[in-house]
Amino acid sequence: MRDTFIDYGLLRQFDFDGFKSKAPFPWENIEGFLTKEGFQALYTDYPSLELFEYHNNVRRGHGQRPHNRHFLAYESSAHHKGVVRHEQLPATWQRFIDEIGTSDEYRRFIRRALGASEFILRYEWHVGSQGSEVSPHLDLPRKLGTHLLYFNTSDDWNHEWGGATLALEGKKIEALNPDFSDFESVSASRITDNRSFLFKNTSLAWHGATALTSPPGSYRRLFNIVVEMPKRSAGRKLVDRARTLLGLAS
Repeated sequence: MRDTFIDYGLLRQFDFDGFKSKAPFPWENIEGFLTKEGFQALYTDYPSLELFEYHNNVRRGHGQRPHNRHFLAYESSAHHKGVVRHEQLPATWQRFIDEIGTSDEYRRFIRRALGASEFILRYEWHVGSQGSEVSPHLDLPRKLGTHLLYFNTSDDWNHEWGGATLALEGKKIEALNPDFSDFESVSASRITDNRSFLFKNTSLAWHGATALTSPPGSYRRLFNIVVEMPKRSAGRKLVDRARTLLGLAS
C-alpha cells in the first residue's frame, strides 16, 4: 500500500467554487477520496461490531423519529458508551486516523471548503441495518460540517436498499421534525466503492437517509469526520446568540 490513505491529488483538483455555490447548502459526493489500496485496507479492517453501542429509540430534541443504529466514538463521547481507544483499533485504522490528525493538506482542504479558520476534528463510526433511518434534521450549530466516508461496495450493497445521504431542499412546513415528503426536492448521494459526502452545516443544511430495506446481515457502514468549532468559539457563538435574543449589543 502507498504511504498515504488520502488521495491528495484529488483534493488539489477539488472545485471549491462549485462546492460553495451549491444550493441549498454546500455539499459534494466525492468519488475516490481514499486511494484504492487505502479504501480496501480500511474496508477489510472496519472495526468490529462488538465495539459498538446500539442506539435504540433514543429521543431527539425536536421530536424527530429516532436514529436507530450502531454507534462508536473515537477516544471519548459526552453521551454514549460506545467508545474505542486508539490502541483498540486495527493497525490500518490507527494509521489512517494518525494521517487525518497530522495532515496539513487535509486541514487546508477543510479550512478552504468550510471557510473555517479554527476547528477541531472528532471521529465516529455509524452502522445501519434493516429499518435504520436518519430522519430529516439539522446538525447542531457547533458543527461546521461533516465528511462522511462510506465503507460499502457494489458487491455488498444494493442501492435499492437505500442508505444514500439525502440533501433536502425547500422545506414546506415550519415544524422542526419534517418528513422527507415535506421537502420540495431531494438529491441523493452514492455510497459504494470509495464514495464520501462532504457538507457545510448551515441553517438550510437539512439532510437524512430513508429507512434501510437491506436483508438481515447487511450493513451500511460509515466513518464520520466531524468538523467542530473549538469550545471557546462555540461558547462565544452561544453567548452572542443569547445577547441577540435579549436585544443586547454584542
